[in-house]
Amino acid sequence: MFKDNALLAQLKNNIQENLPKIQGRVKATDKSYGFLETDKGKSHFIAPPLMKKLMHGDEINAFLRADKGKSQAEPIDLIAPALTHFIGRVKQQNNKLYVVADNAPQIKPIRAKGITGQPLNEDDWVHATLTRHPLSDDAENASFYAQINHLIAPANDSNVPWLVTLAQHNVKGANLPSQAPTEPKLWQMDDQPLNRIDLSDRLFFTIDGEKTQDMDDAINISKLSNGNWQLTIAIADPSAFVLPDSEYDQVAKQRGYTHYLPGRNITMLPASLSHDLCSLVAGQRRPVMLCQMEITLRGSLTDKIEFNAGWITSSYRLNYNQVSNFIEQNASDWQPEQDLALALTTLSEMAFARGIWRAKNRQLFDDRADYRFEIDQNNQVANIRVEHHGIANQMVEESMLLANICGARLLKSHLNNGVFNTHPGIDPDRAAKAATLLKEHHYVYSKEHLLTIGGYCQLQRELISRNDNTLNARVRKLQNYGTISEQPLPHFGLGVEQYATWTSPIRKYGDLLNHRLIKSIISESYQATSIVEADVVLLKSQRDNQRLVERDIGNWLYVNYLTGAVESKQQFNGTIFNINRAGFMAKLHDNGAVVFVPTSNLHSDRKACKCDTEAGQITINGEVCFSLNDQVNLVITQANVQKRSLIATIAPAQDQEQE
Repeated sequence: MFKDNALLAQLKNNIQENLPKIQGRVKATDKSYGFLETDKGKSHFIAPPLMKKLMHGDEINAFLRADKGKSQAEPIDLIAPALTHFIGRVKQQNNKLYVVADNAPQIKPIRAKGITGQPLNEDDWVHATLTRHPLSDDAENASFYAQINHLIAPANDSNVPWLVTLAQHNVKGANLPSQAPTEPKLWQMDDQPLNRIDLSDRLFFTIDGEKTQDMDDAINISKLSNGNWQLTIAIADPSAFVLPDSEYDQVAKQRGYTHYLPGRNITMLPASLSHDLCSLVAGQRRPVMLCQMEITLRGSLTDKIEFNAGWITSSYRLNYNQVSNFIEQNASDWQPEQDLALALTTLSEMAFARGIWRAKNRQLFDDRADYRFEIDQNNQVANIRVEHHGIANQMVEESMLLANICGARLLKSHLNNGVFNTHPGIDPDRAAKAATLLKEHHYVYSKEHLLTIGGYCQLQRELISRNDNTLNARVRKLQNYGTISEQPLPHFGLGVEQYATWTSPIRKYGDLLNHRLIKSIISESYQATSIVEADVVLLKSQRDNQRLVERDIGNWLYVNYLTGAVESKQQFNGTIFNINRAGFMAKLHDNGAVVFVPTSNLHSDRKACKCDTEAGQITINGEVCFSLNDQVNLVITQANVQKRSLIATIAPAQDQEQE
């Protein structure tokens, strides 16, 4: 009857013109239908035939139609596709090539064109580009189509967790390296007219991990006649070799940091510099930057601070374990020589006094364990080693904190410029809320006092003294994140007016920049460029990327390592560190893995579970059952390789008779 297609099309257009238009993001389901979710929190049904032209995560415009009292979305056009450049795995179906986007379970396999002359196998990892989207294509029956650009790793490559994770972040513009910089033919030292004092006859020593190769700090300490300590920190000086705007300066700037990834490191500078010429190897004369300071018997830093360029020869290469064993008088085959024994004892006394001073006047840090992946020759996790900070770690940490505080003072007083680590403490917009929360728990702090360094540190000391871990976790959620600034802004977390690291120039480009600025202060003939906002924005982005990559690779390795724990139903003890609307996240003490416990694993009736993210609590049938910082016994129920996530549940109570 209606054979005039033009008439039907006109009728359809007339109807659509009267329909409201909306914008939103597509949410696919495990079924054939989906939903369009708007930024106003509304959700509209998308019928199965229309979902064939859409992908989970697409941002689209759509007509909104009412059908039997329910709203339905009809796609109009594409605003932004969910995928453009992406990482995926190769699939072969009916002699046709497809690629499955990684970590996107709601996105179906995409028909793809391969690489000319490059054979691809099932489950190979590739980089691909979406070249056709049905909603943006004029063809009536157009389908999704992608071009495979290059192979990232074969399916059986043991380096997959590292290669794929780096590729995923680089697709997002992270610009992360996958290997160390190329080596130059020859390094030449260029000091410019810079006078170096020679302290090669003084007793300097390094304390690092047993496998550390880039040793960038050495320590000398003695007792003065007035009873105070004189501490001299020597820091490796790569700025003597890496000149501003040189080839390797650009390389270091692009990398920003040495990337300490699980099982492997990717250095910021070539190994010949970071592991050899600039590493403070025992018995080798090395150029350094020096900071000499005086600390009172009560642990306070005096104004007697002096910076110099110099030469030292480290006398001893020590590791944390042997130093801690000596200080704690544990049974050990290693005993230091008399002069070294005196220096180590003196350093431990200074660090103890400094720790007491900070505990009274600033704040101490949580003694959190470090977790190290031990990777075997097949790139599998053989073990996860738990490293607790001992006395030797504290001795070095206190020394480097002092050196960086001194460096920040110097940069502020002379230049009012540098690469400063800052922490703003409580968010000013949340200070009133923080004061109210504290008052409810019998802490008396005005919002004005909380916004001062003194008030912030006082609160932290009081929370620690009361062992109020749950409240402490809630207060942390009201804080701003630490950042990097070219201006000397306060660091509330450390309780100082300014803080600038310069003690790791082999590993951090920001520290290398601070070296150059310090040189320009101590020598009129040395020229250094001021730090601008773009410099610190780049450094912060690189630091954030490094942390994300380390986390993502770690998650992948944890899933592989703990898959066996699902079958064995091994129990783990952990601490709740985050509560969201769907459940809680906990960190396992034995290995540092992060697991998620959904509310569906807490009670059979999901409606009985209420997650209060603000209070940091989960109630079941009105009773508080879980809170932030609670210790919980867990069993891993699922190790999802595709999502690189671990799902857990509460471990069953042990039989009373067995106990």
